[in-house]
Amino acid sequence: MDDQKMKIAVIAANGRTGRIFLDYALARGHELNAGVHNKNNILGSEKLHIINCDATNKEELRNLLKGQDAVVSFIGHVKGSRPWVQSESMKALVEVMNELKIKRLVSLTGTGVREHGDKITLIDRFLNIGIKIIDPKRINDGIKHAKILKASSLDWTILRVTKLQNTTPRPFILKEHGPSKFYVSREDVARAALEVLEDNSFIKMLPILSRR
Repeated sequence: MDDQKMKIAVIAANGRTGRIFLDYALARGHELNAGVHNKNNILGSEKLHIINCDATNKEELRNLLKGQDAVVSFIGHVKGSRPWVQSESMKALVEVMNELKIKRLVSLTGTGVREHGDKITLIDRFLNIGIKIIDPKRINDGIKHAKILKASSLDWTILRVTKLQNTTPRPFILKEHGPSKFYVSREDVARAALEVLEDNSFIKMLPILSRR
């Protein structure tokens, strides 16, 4: 898809990473349907259409996804979110994407979603042990969401990160098994999501944002 302008539906577009992705994608000339839930803090434009969307609601997903070429999901766990929000959303999303014949999807999750052959750093291991103790449903939800996508016929990519931060972006490379960077800038994640869409790369893979 190099240099090809796409119509992209963005789920959780009003989150901290989603808003950055919108800026990157618009700067590259893509047209966006920005799915927002609860409070909206985004201004629409000629190429940015704001659409209210609860990603677990299939009718609202249809409205967001209709006529789009690809989908990016930045759904994550925030204060007050349901324990299974990511997997419930993916289940509904897969159904609607199949119905509308949309194949390409990029999703974001944590490195608590492990794959055989992963190179796990000591910091990564300890951080995820802490999450398993404090909030095990958060990791289990990410794992379940990955299983749903793996069982689908979609051309999915799951980006994995250790810890998202509002830090200065730094050089990174996507590697199938890592190891992961400790601090990952939200700008890096937004750029990585757009790169795999434009390059149509890492199909049915779970790359990790790693140091160069």
